[in-house]
Amino acid sequence: MQQVIYNFFRIFLSQKSYSELREFVSLGFPMLLSQVALQLIGFNAVIQSGNYSKEVLAGILMANAIWFPIFLSLGGLIFFVTPMVAQLYGANKLNQIGPLIRQAYWLVIPIIVIGMAILFVAPLALGYIGISDEIRFHAQQYLSTFMFAIPAILLAQPLRSLTEGIKRPLPVTLTNFLMLLMAIIGNYLFIFGNYGFPEMGAKGSGLSAIIGTWTALFVLLIYIKFSKSYEPTEFFKKIDLPSLSTIKEILNGGLPMGISNFIELSMFSGATLILGRLGADVVSAHGIALNIGGLLFMVPLSVGMASSVIVGNKIGEGNLIGARYSSFYSLKFGCFLAFFNMMILLTASEFLVSIINQDPKVIEIAVLLLVFAAFFQVADALVIGAQGSLRGYKVTISPMLIMLISFWVLAMPFGYSLAVTDFWNIQLGAPGMWTGMCVGLFVCASLMVWRMNFITAKAIELQKEGLTFNQMSLDPKLKISSLFIGMLLIVTFAGLIRYLLV
Repeated sequence: MQQVIYNFFRIFLSQKSYSELREFVSLGFPMLLSQVALQLIGFNAVIQSGNYSKEVLAGILMANAIWFPIFLSLGGLIFFVTPMVAQLYGANKLNQIGPLIRQAYWLVIPIIVIGMAILFVAPLALGYIGISDEIRFHAQQYLSTFMFAIPAILLAQPLRSLTEGIKRPLPVTLTNFLMLLMAIIGNYLFIFGNYGFPEMGAKGSGLSAIIGTWTALFVLLIYIKFSKSYEPTEFFKKIDLPSLSTIKEILNGGLPMGISNFIELSMFSGATLILGRLGADVVSAHGIALNIGGLLFMVPLSVGMASSVIVGNKIGEGNLIGARYSSFYSLKFGCFLAFFNMMILLTASEFLVSIINQDPKVIEIAVLLLVFAAFFQVADALVIGAQGSLRGYKVTISPMLIMLISFWVLAMPFGYSLAVTDFWNIQLGAPGMWTGMCVGLFVCASLMVWRMNFITAKAIELQKEGLTFNQMSLDPKLKISSLFIGMLLIVTFAGLIRYLLV
């Protein structure tokens, strides 16, 4: 498949662009398959729970709106390890990669404890945001089971950073498809109670997640242990005591990434919570549109993820001109692919929705929302491409601030005012909320590309002045800690939702 892509584009590209394409496709294509597998796990849960009952579907979607931002916020602390590994790999410092991954696990342990504690009390919050008792019950059933999959998901993240950072994404891809297979089988058995298994509804979906995530974790760990490709990293050489300097470096970059993830996901999850008061039909349609749009978004997302590694490798090599070229190439390639996503959404939305749910009202609303999803595909591609490249430069604070302004200052208030208030003398419901999200994404895309252009040019300028990359100060320093900002944002978001919906 990759060779077909190469041969097609070779007709139209210069040698330099063709070489860049080969690098992006060889790394990005397995990452795409990996992300598609993860998205299909959620997609499968939506399809099977939707066929079971729309109330169970709405409950699982509501639960996902709670746990997914929590996971990406806490997991963001570890995501920063990937560009760190990429830079070490580019600099040929392979024996420093293993110690870095071992230090990452000292962060994972408290993150697991915090994440499980939050999910343990999260169901209690559902009683305060105006959701029907039936939907709340199914959400609680799912969360109370799914929380035991969180440790496996977080324990796998440093292993994923290790293998993707050294340009070996295929093991992660295969284990993700293993999870998908187990999720399909598990949901079929445990949601519906087929072949003599207990009929568990939403709780059954959570149980299948537990089985799949823990199995995938052990398979990936065993592969890395016995594969010769990972021996130079010395990951299994010994067990280290915590290194405060390494942990601090991970936190300095990872904390803004976690907050950025929370800001972005809380916009979509906040929209779900806001629309929850409009009933199961609206919530189900909103969730279906998010899942379909999110599945197609995996294409430009894989380009952004590949960009983070490729740019990080070139920075490790000291090739900052090449890093800038790769950064802009990721934008072009991502937008090219996003255009095809847009065409799919505009021409096949009704067919895609009908695969998931046959309720005419749900289909009508979801098809309308997918028109909005079509038009922010390009903006999404620009955001994730620029953000991925900036992560390759270890720049994470300025993207966090850009997303804060775009999504919380603009998108959320504007979408809320259009959706459920009379501020504009009309209540648009779900389309109003999606209008606000579109505005936020386009503003974010503009600012993120501007920042990427500035950072990539500034790095080259500083290199010409004789500075090494580690001597460069490319990201702004905050006068107050990112941790305080993150805590403030979480409390503010929770309070805002509570105030708006009660």
